Amino acid sequence: MYKVLKRNNGRLLSPFQNYEYEPGKGYVCPNFDEDKTEDCSHGYYATEIDGLIYSFRNLPGYEVWEVEVGGKRVEIDQFKRRYERIRLIRQVPYAEIKKLAQAEEERVGYRLTEALFPVNPLKIERTGPVTKDEIELLKQWASVRDSVMDSVWDSVRASVGALVGASVWASVRDSVMASVWDSVWDSVWDSGWAYVSSLFPNVTKWEHIDHPEGVNPFQHGVDLWHRGLVPSYDGEVWRLHAGEKAEVVWQGSFERTGGGERQ
Repeated sequence: MYKVLKRNNGRLLSPFQNYEYEPGKGYVCPNFDEDKTEDCSHGYYATEIDGLIYSFRNLPGYEVWEVEVGGKRVEIDQFKRRYERIRLIRQVPYAEIKKLAQAEEERVGYRLTEALFPVNPLKIERTGPVTKDEIELLKQWASVRDSVMDSVWDSVRASVGALVGASVWASVRDSVMASVWDSVWDSVWDSGWAYVSSLFPNVTKWEHIDHPEGVNPFQHGVDLWHRGLVPSYDGEVWRLHAGEKAEVVWQGSFERTGGGERQ
């Protein structure tokens, strides 16, 4: 089993309760709760590899540890599993986590590896100015962005369940958006939902939007994300942000139906 911990000033702490752990030491919960209707109660929590996205974030300080569990147990779902006994065995390198996650992707039905280690568009190094092709992607994105959140949320929830969808979104949100300025937060929020849609290739029909089956209607936003570009819109002017400081690398306006940019 595996457990997510955060390292703070040399101490290993659970990310939610700040309970401190020491490698190699055995822990026994004296008041272990055997009630399966309580998903958060007394006990030591650990998961298999597909449960990591509930608490793991690709941020400094987060570590994954292989653990040994035993004694009484309550296993509610892939995210909520608690045990009477636990012992930390070893820290698992990120490279190993990625291999383990990739091996599970066909079974879980989504890109678990990328959900754990999402692409951060603001850390992609760009060279050269924004291209005409990228502005065209922005135009296409402008025509669908209003429906992205509800569509992705409802479609993913129907496909793999609400808890999986929420956990994947939280991973992308926390791992990527920690570096985003407040001024572009809402726009990155929309783009983040588009990116989340790309992690679920098994979804072929998205709710609340007309599109050919098997075609991701939010792919234009995904493509901008992978090119290191995050759009923002103030009601009149569109902007494209790039780099760790989310600097504006292009701005202009255009008709949603097409036509040239009005610089």
